[in-house]
Amino acid sequence: MIALLVALSACTSGSAPDDVPAATTTATQPAPTRTPGVTTPSYVALGDSFTAGPGIDPEQPDTGFCQRSQQNWPSLLAASLDLDLTDVSCSGATTADLVATVASGAVPADAGVVTVSAGGNDGGLFLSLIRACTAGTDACEVFVDQQAPPILERTTTDLVSLLASVRSEAPDATVTLVGYPRIMPATGTCAAVGIAEADVASVVSAEATLDDALADAAERAGVTYVSPLERSTGHDACAGDEAWTNGTSPTSGDGIFFHPNHRGMKAVAALVAATIGR
Repeated sequence: MIALLVALSACTSGSAPDDVPAATTTATQPAPTRTPGVTTPSYVALGDSFTAGPGIDPEQPDTGFCQRSQQNWPSLLAASLDLDLTDVSCSGATTADLVATVASGAVPADAGVVTVSAGGNDGGLFLSLIRACTAGTDACEVFVDQQAPPILERTTTDLVSLLASVRSEAPDATVTLVGYPRIMPATGTCAAVGIAEADVASVVSAEATLDDALADAAERAGVTYVSPLERSTGHDACAGDEAWTNGTSPTSGDGIFFHPNHRGMKAVAALVAATIGR
């Protein structure tokens, strides 16, 4: 369990490592064949590890600790909608990190599409939640009921500011906030998650509260919100071959524990495409 938490902290540390600039940009798709005279919309993806896709092979070149996958959902979305992608997602990124990324000029004024996915690392939310809920005490319920709410209140406010900054930088862009797929089953538990049933229920509550906070932020900022949470019911880490997220023992090359696998990345890309591709 100690090793699991150490590894998790590398991808949910609350900020990108100091030697990896938050504004690092990498074009992740080879330029597709273009129709002469037709301009391909510019797409900027901002997000944390649930966007970057650490552990999903193959990794984008030169992404360092950001660990962006060539098969993360922004890459799949860009390919499906023929968008010119600049992927600045980074494992460990907080909302504050993404504010700094936007301030650095990562979102050009002529961007046509911008997706934002953040909040899980703010205040150490994900890492603290997993630590508390694998402790085998009442720490899980205490964290969810007492410590998580003020973190999420601040996250909502910070996300509204982040989304406003994106709109300011790219006033004509289609801006979409994207949430998180579920990790835990709606009821019960399983060996794949290694958490007691009562504590799983607390994590489920936390997932729903985070989703509500993101929806609130999107509404207050006047942008569209795409929530994978309900759509991923039955695709949690206990769902075996139907899982969109990994449990504690992911398949090598298919993501890290308690994060999306390739199947989950494809599913989220399809959900976002169905919204912005209309």
